[in-house]
Amino acid sequence: MPARAAARPLIAVVPFSGPQAKAAEAEVVRALRTRARLVPASRWKASSRKLFAPSHSAEDISAVAEDVGAVLVITGAVKRDGRRWQLAVTVHDGQTGRGRDRLKYPLKGPRVERRTLNLLGVEVQAAFVHALSAAGPTASAPEETPQPKAQPKVATIEDDSGDDQPAKTEDKPEAPPLGAAPAEKPAENSSASVPLERPEWAPYFEVSAGGLISARSWDFQPTTLPRFHTPGVVPGVQVDLTLYPLAFLWDRTAGVFSTLGLGATLDKPIWGPATGPDPSDATKYGTSELRVEGGLRWRFVLYKPLPRPELVVEAGGGLHQFAIAKRVDPVTMNPVDVGPPDVGYAYVSLGGRLRLHFARWALIWAGFHYDLVTTAGPATTSDEYGPARTYGLRVEGGLTFRVWRGLEILASGFYERFQLTFRGSDPPPALPGMGNLAESALDQYFGGALSVGYEY
Repeated sequence: MPARAAARPLIAVVPFSGPQAKAAEAEVVRALRTRARLVPASRWKASSRKLFAPSHSAEDISAVAEDVGAVLVITGAVKRDGRRWQLAVTVHDGQTGRGRDRLKYPLKGPRVERRTLNLLGVEVQAAFVHALSAAGPTASAPEETPQPKAQPKVATIEDDSGDDQPAKTEDKPEAPPLGAAPAEKPAENSSASVPLERPEWAPYFEVSAGGLISARSWDFQPTTLPRFHTPGVVPGVQVDLTLYPLAFLWDRTAGVFSTLGLGATLDKPIWGPATGPDPSDATKYGTSELRVEGGLRWRFVLYKPLPRPELVVEAGGGLHQFAIAKRVDPVTMNPVDVGPPDVGYAYVSLGGRLRLHFARWALIWAGFHYDLVTTAGPATTSDEYGPARTYGLRVEGGLTFRVWRGLEILASGFYERFQLTFRGSDPPPALPGMGNLAESALDQYFGGALSVGYEY
């Protein structure tokens, strides 16, 4: 027997029960046939009849597994779970018969869909490795045809002295007893010679970059400022990156920590020069905007087969700035606003997204965030409108299409607003004796992006 084949453990896949269970059984066999040697189903049935152990109890499974030499036993069934159907697969320890890993998949009916079979093929490999490691280092030892427990009688011949001497037999190595340590220590986790396939819901990173279009609306109540003319819609650049440093834990603790990530987003609209409210003033004033945000992104896979819903919980912080160049007063030589004051919102962002993979190549998502603004920047200084209570909201959504392997095309849209309620200042700002020029302000941003991304 080749060395690699000898290192593979002997396991048994007991015939599955229930409607269309044969498809699930075949998927388990396909997933594990390169990682282990399989006990023929006919041999398992014959042994269970011989030992009067037809059930899937721990005692029966342990007895039959010892008889056939299997270190692991896999059982499965398609059955009703209340009003719904379910596919249940269990990986048992051959020595004790107890279940090591249990895989359950809700079904729409007695039919096992292809996406469920694909997921079963991936997860049963992880359960196989986990159960094999828990069974101990001898689990991967080669198992030959089990020897009978009773020692056979040895034929004898008589010599001239009249003493009985054992007959000479062929010099064959004696098969080791079941469960005994092998002569040579097998390589640790030798069953891992075929690497597990990491599922698509557990990437190491997601990155995208593309074009952005955006616009801004800045209104005061009551309206007291003259209009400042800027381009209506401007282009820009958007970059987004999420890293999942624990993605290698996808086969442990149900993969919860594998989708714990750190992410960041950068939006950089490119504004052209703006003109002031005075028609006689032909001066062009530079305008700039920057939004950067980052923090924790924890994605919870609610249901692994397709269509696969996911909930992303996000917590972090950000900065959104919008600034207009100043005009220099010819008398005082001090900078003077020619339009709305600059803003610089620094905030703590809390929110989430709901994602739905309705196909292997398509994803739709929507998100909502609440921004707890700690400072709104120059607009709320005593030289402008004074202190203000400020909060922000952001609503966004989009579609993602996978075009080739991990390469994706993303389309998204957003609406963001910051509400400012001014509380006055002492002394009054701007013009003496006039107090605040506005009671509140609404700063709004909206637009969309078309990006190219990659997921690995």
